Amino acid sequence: MFAKDRFDIDIVITESILPDIDAFEMLIKFEYLNSDVPIIILTKSEDGEIMDRAISRCINEFFIKPINPNQLIIAIKRILYTSKIRLNRIGKKYSEFSTELNQLLSSNPCYDKWTEIYYKMCKWDLILDDVNDENLKQTHFLEKRNCNSFFSNFIDENYYKWINSNTGPTLSYDIVSKYVIPQLEDNKTVYFIVIDCMRYDQYLSMEPLIKKLFDVKSNLYYSILPTATPYSRNSLFSGLLPEDIAKRFPEYWCDNNDFENSRNRNEHQLLDEQLEDLGQTLNPPSKYIKIYNTEESNYVLRKIDSYKNERLVVLVYNFLDLITHNRSRDPFLQEIIPDEEAFRSYTKHWFKYSALYKAIKQISKQENSVLIITTDHGSIKVNRATQVIGDRNTAVTIRYKEGKNLSCSDKHVSFLKNPRDYGLPYKTIVDNYIFAKDDYYFVYPNTYHHCLKQFNGSFQHGGISMEEMIIPVSVCEPKK
Repeated sequence: MFAKDRFDIDIVITESILPDIDAFEMLIKFEYLNSDVPIIILTKSEDGEIMDRAISRCINEFFIKPINPNQLIIAIKRILYTSKIRLNRIGKKYSEFSTELNQLLSSNPCYDKWTEIYYKMCKWDLILDDVNDENLKQTHFLEKRNCNSFFSNFIDENYYKWINSNTGPTLSYDIVSKYVIPQLEDNKTVYFIVIDCMRYDQYLSMEPLIKKLFDVKSNLYYSILPTATPYSRNSLFSGLLPEDIAKRFPEYWCDNNDFENSRNRNEHQLLDEQLEDLGQTLNPPSKYIKIYNTEESNYVLRKIDSYKNERLVVLVYNFLDLITHNRSRDPFLQEIIPDEEAFRSYTKHWFKYSALYKAIKQISKQENSVLIITTDHGSIKVNRATQVIGDRNTAVTIRYKEGKNLSCSDKHVSFLKNPRDYGLPYKTIVDNYIFAKDDYYFVYPNTYHHCLKQFNGSFQHGGISMEEMIIPVSVCEPKK
């Protein structure tokens, strides 16, 4: 066998003369040397077996002699120039998209237009994942950064109005009433799956697998602020703003600095309270399971068939959120997930082989069932630090801060002096919130270099960006 690094081959043309099949044996050697080399086969035989073998080995072109030399030349050109032609076509389409995008941004887009913009951005994410052109990818990155700058200003100008009127988009606290209740009223078994911290581009990478099993109707909605689990997910399950949860159910809203582990312990109770408010008395009662690890995920998989007689089964998967948080301190995860493209690929690979997907496959076989998939918030890869000053009780989060006497650059943050006006609880009258915009993250002056080393390039959430706020909800009905 030849050493791989001794061969630099652009294309292989080989002949097969029946009954001699040495050409195929030679192809095996070439595939070992370089599996990406395009291959053309010329043969005198019209035997279907030879053609089947050629197709099974992913041959690019197959010709039966005699052939016109021009046929061979055209085939070679088609193979050698296809990638270049495709790239040129994609580049032209992206240029058209960029022009359309700039026109949209200058037209003061409403919230529906912003979901359209982000939908197209995410579609381009997936297209460019398959394109080997760093210049085009860098252009796309800059377009997203520019969009997030406009989007942050849009949220600054409109979020207060959304919270205090019924004229805004679908928000976290609308999801159960808008998507879950109609399915319950149709007397279906409803599986409500919340994948914590799932971005829309990550969902799109998984959606083709879901569409093999279900007829899918996808929508986008807006997470409330902060785009963090203690706020957005509690709001999703309760149908309330955080301030209303704290007032109405103080026993379910824990005032504890360990936000992630304390304020989300009562999601099931909050959900049942909302169902009662909406006139839904379920028999049997709702079932709620939170999944943190493989053992718990496999437990759900073993039990999924027994849930077919339930009315509402809520499954909360924390896998992506755990990966997002652990990546900032785990060199191994940083190595395998260096950027957003890798995170999409990682998400798709995890989902394809996960117990969650196996459970979804089983759900698709259950009669009179429906699957609703959503998330509570997304995340953004942060690249720029902005300094913040606050007292010792200020929240330690990276994309938002809650505390007293907070100070930061006005260009990089959204500052809420009156949290109550935005449906947020506070401890004292001098408490306020700040949210990082775009891809900024907060650092303290005395730990600036330490935070820069740990968090720059990490995935975070809690702030204002399309990636964190515009998130998917899909209603999936088994194919008939």
